Amino acid sequence: LCYFLALIPILWLGVGSTAPAAIASLIVLIRGQDDGGVDPKERVCRHEAAHFLAGYLCGLPVANYETIEDSDIPRVEFHYSSDADSVATAPNRELNMDEVNALTVVAMSRAVAEAMSFEKAKGGNSDLIELQNIFRKSKEFIGAEKQQDLTRWGSLTAYRLLNENKAKLDLLVKAFSQKKPIAECVAIVEQE
Repeated sequence: LCYFLALIPILWLGVGSTAPAAIASLIVLIRGQDDGGVDPKERVCRHEAAHFLAGYLCGLPVANYETIEDSDIPRVEFHYSSDADSVATAPNRELNMDEVNALTVVAMSRAVAEAMSFEKAKGGNSDLIELQNIFRKSKEFIGAEKQQDLTRWGSLTAYRLLNENKAKLDLLVKAFSQKKPIAECVAIVEQE
């Protein structure tokens, strides 16, 4: 019995290293896919609407707003800078701290919006990966401690912006679910 119990972690590691999808499927099967009764479309709409609202309020111009084939919800992307110079908006250039700060707020807005609405933030890994890429593009070195501080600051700022504009966020979620054009989304943010 002791030998058998000692082999379980070794077998787990062996299967996990050769077929990680099998372990992931087993974990999902055991844990379940309970999303708390939240419609996945509602979650994605809230995510994109939060990005849109936070980016717009931080002064970032919209680079792309379109519905992707595999989804029926519009996606939004921002330029890294409000500078009209094409070199300044190039995605491979170094970013100054003002740009890093604005993009940090936009990246953290998804998780904050989900936590505000659903009490749990699911996903967001792609936003954290994008945030890590933003930190790497900074002109000045951002160490691990400063990255944590910026992430916390970005989360708090995103919360403040989204909470102060909750009614607009809810209207944007509805607009995104109805695939409204960008002009109507901007009008929602601009209204008093």
